[in-house]
Amino acid sequence: EADNPNREHYAFLERELFGIDEPLAHVVNYFKAAAMGSDVGRRILLLYGPPSSGKSQLVILLKRGLESYSLTDEGAIYAIADCPQNEDPLHLLPYDVRQAFAEATGIVVEGELCPACTQNMKDLYSDDIYRVPVKRIFFSEKERVGIGTFMPSDPKSQDIAELVGSIDLSTIGEHGTESDPRAYRFDGELNISNRGLMEFIEMLKADERFLYILLTLAQEKNIKTGRFPLIYADECVISHTNETEFNEFLADKKSEALHDRMIMIRIPYNLKVSQEERIYRKLLRPINLDARGIHVAPHTLRAAAIYAIISRLEEPKMAGLTLIKKLKLYDGEDVEGFRQKDVKLIKEQTEREGMDGISPRQVINRLSDSLIRPDTHCINPIDVLRALKEGIELDGKLKKADRERRTQLIAMARTEYDEIAVAASA
Repeated sequence: EADNPNREHYAFLERELFGIDEPLAHVVNYFKAAAMGSDVGRRILLLYGPPSSGKSQLVILLKRGLESYSLTDEGAIYAIADCPQNEDPLHLLPYDVRQAFAEATGIVVEGELCPACTQNMKDLYSDDIYRVPVKRIFFSEKERVGIGTFMPSDPKSQDIAELVGSIDLSTIGEHGTESDPRAYRFDGELNISNRGLMEFIEMLKADERFLYILLTLAQEKNIKTGRFPLIYADECVISHTNETEFNEFLADKKSEALHDRMIMIRIPYNLKVSQEERIYRKLLRPINLDARGIHVAPHTLRAAAIYAIISRLEEPKMAGLTLIKKLKLYDGEDVEGFRQKDVKLIKEQTEREGMDGISPRQVINRLSDSLIRPDTHCINPIDVLRALKEGIELDGKLKKADRERRTQLIAMARTEYDEIAVAASA
């Protein structure tokens, strides 16, 4: 991983996301290919995986990264000043000069003016592109500039206008017709996300009407609204969902057209103990244990991490390879009978490793249970493993076989901690 040429491109992600370098590399490659003008740019990015694997956090970081980048000189973005969609000023160039412009500058101009800008060109600027004011914009989710978020709700009551804007009833009388751009609010999430990114939360739960809008946007970079021609929009749509809904989506033959317009990236759980500890430290940070006078004994988080990681691992298929040995190999440690060069083959023998098991959120829930007990001033590995075992007993959704297996994993983690403690005291 040290020689990964893409590492510098996602370093800011690794400060908050731990142990999912491979999926992050796939995400970076998607954006790099799209930025180069590849057809990949006409695809919806769909992240899927188990709960609490980092999907939502990854999207949040991408949005924050875009906001920060737009504040820099390198990331300066300019738009037509009075365009509701913050349109690229180069769309003002007539089609008959774009070829010459591309030959002179190497910049290929795609797209055309939105209905509002077309109207303004005639009414305000007499079709003189040099009179059209341009301003620098700064992406902001809070201000709804270049970054939008859409969450599906009840399909019977949710209005498609949330995505594509709506008629402004208060101005129809003034402008005389619903097809006048001045009587339309270009304030849907797809409109305001133009030039940037829109997060479509739980996209696969959305009604078909909303998905059809995405089909046109993904393939043709156009938004279809009533009473207007297609409106050009150049933006990234990124969504995330759980694996169950993802599998149902793949099995649905009616969704095949949408399948082809997606880049699907699996985000599994982290499988490295050292990175799992970093996840716990991050999740515990808001509690401020030092200020509360609570001491976390050495190896406490590691004991919890060992249990969580081995719950996510598939049973080894190589002779002599145990779950604990596998855990150590994945974390960069050589073990008896196996070396780092064997890791690739070991992973090739797995089918869905990292897609099942204990989530970081479940571990933190049990850790928190230990921390809030009266007169707690210190927690140690035994406390945590005991709390995790109690969580197994309290989980009514677990089947008997799953409860027995997790209890065995607790015992396995306890044995491994005992060896760590002995080695530390030697």
